[in-house]
Amino acid sequence: MKSIVKAALITSLFASFSAFAHHPAEDIVDEDTYEMIDENVADTPHADLDFSSMGL
Repeated sequence: MKSIVKAALITSLFASFSAFAHHPAEDIVDEDTYEMIDENVADTPHADLDFSSMGL
């Protein structure tokens, strides 16, 4: 039973690394879209959020 738990733990660790390998919208959305989003959230509490380190 312990070997099954160890194998499941190791498998889940390896599987989860690929999910955080890069930003979900990397190379899909152009910079104009990000500028528009910044303009729209400038006066909201969400303006302080920082997504530059997502996935690193």
